[in-house]
Amino acid sequence: MKTIQVKSLKGNYKICVGRGLLTKAGVWISGIFKPGAKLMIVSQKNLAPYLKTIAASFSKKGFEVHSHTLPDGEIAKSGAELFRLSYDLLARGFERRDGIVAVGGGVVSDLAGFAASVYLRGIRYVNIATTLLAQVDSAIGGKTAIDLKEGKNLMGAFWPPSLVISDVDILRSLPQRELCASLGEVVKYGVICDPALFNFLEKNCKRILRRDLRAIEKVVLACAKIKAGVVNCDEFETKGERAILNYGHTFAHGIEGALGYKGLVHGEAVAIGMMMAAQLAADLGFCSEELPWRQMKLLMAMGLPVSIKKFNLKIAAILKAMMTDKKKSQGTLRFVLPKRVGQVTIEKDIPTESVRKILRLAGAK
Repeated sequence: MKTIQVKSLKGNYKICVGRGLLTKAGVWISGIFKPGAKLMIVSQKNLAPYLKTIAASFSKKGFEVHSHTLPDGEIAKSGAELFRLSYDLLARGFERRDGIVAVGGGVVSDLAGFAASVYLRGIRYVNIATTLLAQVDSAIGGKTAIDLKEGKNLMGAFWPPSLVISDVDILRSLPQRELCASLGEVVKYGVICDPALFNFLEKNCKRILRRDLRAIEKVVLACAKIKAGVVNCDEFETKGERAILNYGHTFAHGIEGALGYKGLVHGEAVAIGMMMAAQLAADLGFCSEELPWRQMKLLMAMGLPVSIKKFNLKIAAILKAMMTDKKKSQGTLRFVLPKRVGQVTIEKDIPTESVRKILRLAGAK
């Protein structure tokens, strides 16, 4: 097992990356919660096989274990589910010394983390990341949120976890589509600041898709270190450094919103968004024409979509959804655009017609 330290004004924490970590989950959290504390395991139905192992490990260390099941999919990130979990905590007598353990991907950690941030004005929580996407990105950094009908992640809080556990053994059973979708965020890290990671992905794509855990663990460690480094510099996204993590996301959130969060999982939308951002960068002269092609080749090799042609989306609908993006500044959208593999720039005041052109090229009408 290897650990990565994340600094936070609200409390430093560790990311544990390795294999066979679930059976020792109780050991890792013993330094966070006192024996006898109540722990609410928040998860989803498809993760039931892991919950017995985790709960048994907690019980061995003297914790009182409870469970709360969220519905599958993005619907779990709703105000209704936030209140349902909060009332469940209240009914079971959870106090400030107790905590939440989110077992799942980004949807679970977003909802559970936000509940932790507001219940009794804040209790501690732990992320046990069960998807590649969560292990490389969403479980780290303390961004928590729910969706509103007007857009994604519009209500939330910066509330760092007390610990992140990333057991790569779990990824053996990850559905293939979910594995591929997670790789969209992995490619993002290579483009924004790690050419060596990008090269590794190009050379080892087949190994990763075959679930070679040595290759996957290397990827998880590389991405987690990058995410931790960025968060250390700009925890609350006020200095600009953390904004680079949004590469492809402005377009992606627009696509997801226009689709009503159906038809694409988040990593697939990010892959398409990165293609749009790279093409926009090339069109505006920020990068070479070769970069979008190189990125597209890698994304396609990973089984990821690179266009929205099959969805018959309207440009106006995507633009409307993009304008609800919480990352806009003074009413203006900000785009993370690549200059070369490993370096990006953050630009605003991009002409709307340039954005329309990219949406049209990607298959919108």
